[in-house]
Amino acid sequence: MSPRQSTSPPPEPVATGLDRPLLGLPGIAARRAEIYAAAGIETRRALLYHLPSRFRRRPDPLPLGASDEGKAALVGVVVSTSLRRRGPRSTVTLRMRDALGDGDEVEFRALLFNRAYLAKSLKKGTRLWVAGTLERDDTDLARLVVSDYEVLADDALGPSASLVPIYKLPAGIPPRVHRKVVAAVLAEADVDDWRHEPDGSPATDADDDPLPLDAVFRAIHLAESLDDARAARDRLARDEAFALSLDAAFARAQRPTIPECVLDIDEATHARIIARLPYTPTAAQSRVLDELRADVLSARPMHRLLQGDVGSGKTMVALYGLLAAVECNRQAALMAPTEILAEQHVVGLRALLARAYGDKAPRVALITGRGKPSFRRAERAAVADGSAPLAVGTHGLQSAPVEFRDLAVTVIDEQHRFGVAQRGRFRRKGEHSHLLVMTATPIPRTLALTAYGELDVSILDELPPGRVPRETHFVPAGKQPALWRRLRAAVERGERGYVVCPSIGEFGDVPAAPAVAHDDDEEQGPDVSVAATLLRVREALGNDVRVEPVHGRMPPDERDATLDAFRAGDVDVLVATIVVEVGLDVPEATFCVLPAPTRFGLATLHQIRGRVGRGTLPGTCYLLGPVKKGPGRERIDALCASEDGFLLAEKDLELRGPGELLGTRQSGLPRFFILDPVADVALLAAARREAALRIEGMAKSDVDALRERAFPLRDVTADQLMAGG
Repeated sequence: MSPRQSTSPPPEPVATGLDRPLLGLPGIAARRAEIYAAAGIETRRALLYHLPSRFRRRPDPLPLGASDEGKAALVGVVVSTSLRRRGPRSTVTLRMRDALGDGDEVEFRALLFNRAYLAKSLKKGTRLWVAGTLERDDTDLARLVVSDYEVLADDALGPSASLVPIYKLPAGIPPRVHRKVVAAVLAEADVDDWRHEPDGSPATDADDDPLPLDAVFRAIHLAESLDDARAARDRLARDEAFALSLDAAFARAQRPTIPECVLDIDEATHARIIARLPYTPTAAQSRVLDELRADVLSARPMHRLLQGDVGSGKTMVALYGLLAAVECNRQAALMAPTEILAEQHVVGLRALLARAYGDKAPRVALITGRGKPSFRRAERAAVADGSAPLAVGTHGLQSAPVEFRDLAVTVIDEQHRFGVAQRGRFRRKGEHSHLLVMTATPIPRTLALTAYGELDVSILDELPPGRVPRETHFVPAGKQPALWRRLRAAVERGERGYVVCPSIGEFGDVPAAPAVAHDDDEEQGPDVSVAATLLRVREALGNDVRVEPVHGRMPPDERDATLDAFRAGDVDVLVATIVVEVGLDVPEATFCVLPAPTRFGLATLHQIRGRVGRGTLPGTCYLLGPVKKGPGRERIDALCASEDGFLLAEKDLELRGPGELLGTRQSGLPRFFILDPVADVALLAAARREAALRIEGMAKSDVDALRERAFPLRDVTADQLMAGG
């Protein structure tokens, strides 16, 4: 019988250097190592990449006689220690002798509240640097209420660093222990630097010689000046930006070359399509149209993100892409997030195509979940056999029953409402199709370069001529009766408007409520649903003003009838949810009112505001109070101060953070650890260019390894962290 072969797995490789666990470092036994691990900090390398959130400046110590009352720092020697407990509270009192005086035995008391554990360690003869609030009394010793302290060597005059790093730490990790552990790691381990060779020379083709990584961590964790810490932080932010750019650069490099995807848009065809557009393109539109033409002439399928502020003319750019496919006898698809917007696109496209092509206008099929089964089957059949060169719809365009004869161009409108995965599903509908995704919600450039990193980015940064500027006003509770009188007068002049609510509410027996919120409603506030607000608006404007509701729970036919009546002027005011946020284009709409503006994000507020002032008359947006100070009020102030959607997007990112701004549906959204998504746009753009150069010829496994070396993947659990000290 042959001996049984061992089936035990091979031993794990022994971790070395910064990849070793924390266990064994000064002050780190098993329990503290477990606490760090629960927060995602398991190795010494992860510890170094857990950077301070801020710094506190330590004051230099002065002799007791030269220290004024108030904030002070002293150096003294402990003469005696006492502990007093009162229930859960405690006071450690240190009787201390001033160690910086001129030889006189000047004493003072130092009080440390609720730190009873120090009574055993701060014994007689201990030399301390203490800082806090100094109080003097003619009949007693001066006393210092201690906010910070440090045990000193016998010959030390004060702390070695005037800047104290403040970390967000797991509960159970004292700040002093953490700082001591970090210092120990920096003292014992070499920091391998992916940007430098072992001899210290640069290992990359970058234009400059970056600060070595070991100097970076020392400058941050053992900071001697804020300027040094900022320079070190920029090196790490650059590494993070590079790491975030690698996957997108690799995806862009892997786009296949497919000759069949080329659309032959020569100069004559380009001019013919431009002539069919409803308006003469602006300079910004012309620039983007040239980019689109270059894309569709390429053998690599287009992957482009088109950003444009409200009213910047994105639809006309999209129309160029659709007509490019039609002119080449192929098909194009336009996907919208809602049935209302899809149907409006169909109405608009049919009118434009009738003017451009006359009796030979190409057919536009509508693919949604609405309509009779026979209608839906007929529309799908027209797309499948090619008799409908254009298809407009919602998510149903991506469903299995919908087949295209020859899909060449896909446009996704309001991209911010779709998940990342949905961008790729059209590849199954048209293997050689070009993709243009659009959003009227300006995305901060940092997020555009990361969340949409695999796409080329075009920006419409110019409004068409003739657009009348809009105004935005915050209206406190006391001025709202006058506002409703002013809006009634506007309706009498033939103007129309919206009142946009955050929820639908319950229709039926809704109790009447006052037309205006009062100051004492600030905590609870009135019901701001469509159902309750409808009654208040009707009461405020009078019975002869035609006010109707619109929301997502209405039967589609009833909702469409109401919207058609509003467009035709048979309804004066819509009380609606954000179903009117995009796609509703009524030139006579001049005002919108938001009774609960803090319930919306800044980008949504900007979108709603964009529904008014789309004709020759100016538009005004009214944000109703009361609103307490805080992020909500900051959003309101920002909206009142600017109509620049890109500036507001940066502000929204600053207030809300990238995850909330783009939504949880945006899978693949990066977490920023060091990179500042508002301030580091230029740095990220440069990193994107560097990444594109570095990954040429690399396999995916090599790209993954480079990302890990450039900026180790981190899994810090934010909810395990708390403000340190």
